[in-house]
Amino acid sequence: MDELYGVYVIHEVVKYGGGLTSESSAEERIGKKLLLEPELFEVRDVSIPDPLYEFACYPPQREGEISANRWSNFYGYGLEREVIEVLRVYEEGDTSGEAFLNLEVLDGELWEMHDGWIYMMKPSRK
Repeated sequence: MDELYGVYVIHEVVKYGGGLTSESSAEERIGKKLLLEPELFEVRDVSIPDPLYEFACYPPQREGEISANRWSNFYGYGLEREVIEVLRVYEEGDTSGEAFLNLEVLDGELWEMHDGWIYMMKPSRK
């Protein structure tokens, strides 16, 4: 987990499905930052103090398989992976059991799938 901490910047957005977010709204997020630290998580206008992080790994979905999880490979992105690594972000004290956000970890980048778009983030140069 230590190697993932830091600031990430959205460098690319890719449409993978339907949603209410327009292309211009999605592209406006290019250059926006995500902060991933032990004591603070920030994305968009949301700050989570003392977040809880959890790693999960999933096998890539093969053609013809039906899975409850639809990661980017389901839509034809990140197909070269042997395993799909996901960082789950939870708010401390949230009793829903649902992660606030799931981020795919791929080659040092974080990918967020939201409302028909994949937001691809790379670490910010320090």
